[in-house]
Amino acid sequence: MAVLITGGSEGIGFELAKLYAADGFDLILAARDPQKLEQAALRLKDFPVSVQTIAADLSVLGSAEGLYQEVRNRGLRVSVLVNDAGYGLAGRSWQIPAAEEERLVGVNDIALMSLTKLYLRDMIAQGGGIILNIGSTGAFQPGPYIASYYASKSFVLSYTRAVACEAAGTGVKIHCFCPGPVDTGFYERSGGHKPGRTMSAAAAAKYLYARQHSRRVVILPGFVNHLAMLAPSGMRMHLVAAMKKRYLKQKEEKTE
Repeated sequence: MAVLITGGSEGIGFELAKLYAADGFDLILAARDPQKLEQAALRLKDFPVSVQTIAADLSVLGSAEGLYQEVRNRGLRVSVLVNDAGYGLAGRSWQIPAAEEERLVGVNDIALMSLTKLYLRDMIAQGGGIILNIGSTGAFQPGPYIASYYASKSFVLSYTRAVACEAAGTGVKIHCFCPGPVDTGFYERSGGHKPGRTMSAAAAAKYLYARQHSRRVVILPGFVNHLAMLAPSGMRMHLVAAMKKRYLKQKEEKTE
């Protein structure tokens, strides 16, 4: 049985790959950058499992179906799907090119939805499986100055909860993992600012891995994150706005 991990060349996806490999699962890592995939495979070579890589740009419409078919063509049977591929775009929404945000939605939402749909069918036929969709605490309120990312994660949360309800009793476990800030390359790529306190990718992966058989659909790590959910979403939105706007202003002043 194999584990398919999108965004598996780095961050939470790669850390999950190590945990699954340690438990004897064969791996299929998918990501856009072939070089990063090759490096990830080399870092996993000491595990006694098969590690296959597939370069795929999930921002392209139909790419999820292409990835699914490539896995089938290789004769691989997926028992665990991890939808980890995703990224954000920081800035004023009207200044971010529409084409960039369309690509973001393609990766964060459309590909995730398509892969969830395709593999859920297979897993129901197989009598079981696990689907892990990586969300964010940003899913629980709007995110000014990173609006499309927070909105995309709200979709992930809503879609996962709905599909998990539909799939109840099929033997397939479906979860949405919603960590707070995680120390990955996300902030550098998004043009945002990494907070002073972050969870390591390894700790986030370990937390999720230990709870993949839980009855809880939404997996939210950390006491602080649970405490924050007690505040009204409007209050949380304005806190996000204040932090993001302050950093954006500092960034703009530096470039002047």
